[in-house]
Amino acid sequence: MQEEKIWNLIAGKLSGEASEQDLQELEMLLRRYPDLHYPMQNIMDLWNANPQEKKEEAAKAFERHIERMRLRGLDFEAAPAGDSSPAQSPVISDPIPQTKRKSWLVWAGLPVLLLAGGVYLYNRTQQPAAQTIAVHSGPANVQNEISTRNGSKRTLFLPDGTQVWMNAGSKITYERNFGDNLREVVLTGEAFFDVVHNAEKPFIIHTAKMDIKVLGTRFSVKSYPNDKTSEASLFRGSIEVSIHDRPNEKIILKPNEKIVVANDDSTLEHRTNADHHLSSKEEPLVSISRPTYEAKTGAVIETSWMEGRLIFQDEEFGDLARQMERWYGISMHFDQPGLEKLRFTGSFQKETVHQALDALKETAPTTPFQYKIVDNQITIYE
Repeated sequence: MQEEKIWNLIAGKLSGEASEQDLQELEMLLRRYPDLHYPMQNIMDLWNANPQEKKEEAAKAFERHIERMRLRGLDFEAAPAGDSSPAQSPVISDPIPQTKRKSWLVWAGLPVLLLAGGVYLYNRTQQPAAQTIAVHSGPANVQNEISTRNGSKRTLFLPDGTQVWMNAGSKITYERNFGDNLREVVLTGEAFFDVVHNAEKPFIIHTAKMDIKVLGTRFSVKSYPNDKTSEASLFRGSIEVSIHDRPNEKIILKPNEKIVVANDDSTLEHRTNADHHLSSKEEPLVSISRPTYEAKTGAVIETSWMEGRLIFQDEEFGDLARQMERWYGISMHFDQPGLEKLRFTGSFQKETVHQALDALKETAPTTPFQYKIVDNQITIYE
């Protein structure tokens, strides 16, 4: 069963002992069985987030899972309590050489790996995979979807090995045949991409306002439906940007450049340089500039969310409120529209939403404001 082979290869990937051939085989199998990608990412999240003090708890949970599987007639043979040898099961076997340097890392956390894999395989026999949806008729149009809720972030690997960091309130979808000819994804929200180089299969990101084509590079994309602008910031390599309302125009970004596109007819500062003359009264406003840096620390604001910081510089309260909604998983409403025009500079990291709002109250430049919180609903008023 190919699924067993996938779990074996995942174990090697987690331990760091998978060869280049193993990783290529894993990529090939994930393309063949794309509905396994989501549980694989959950397993990797569990592995990376599972601290040492939770190993015993995970082992007990695994033993309970084994007993439930036995009751269903599946023959699992778990290692006795206290035995350091790996458990034997039809889900995963040991494909990793028994070196003492890294192998123990896999087997120390193997209950987590087997539990996640076993639960997924059990669920798969009971109901369709939750992350797979059919948007049109025919298998070629089946899509995989990965999303984050407001107040949460995640890191994932696409089947080609591309690593993606997803900010809160974001969604990525890609077709089941991802990687066969092109590597295409649809992004709603914000993500940072570290794209594996493949000159024969370009990587394309579709957003509501623009498409981004790359071969292999590192860059961030922000395209939330309710924001005034969409943007892409390049940090390595090059990207080709096509704006939907300008189908015949291709914009090439170089490292340390950022493109900002107005999502509607709102005012956007016109900026041009020697290479890009983009402003036009008849066309959507476009700006080419540089990524922004926090004055105090020099941190790149466009990617600060990856380090757990929400940085804002001279930001309107209305725009900041949308960021805070995603950051904290809350909803904000202004009783007086004029309060949305207040401007703030600062950053949040470990502050609660109460602490963040109190800090904003103290630094409100002109009009003081009050707030009240009912459940997750926040009202801003004078």
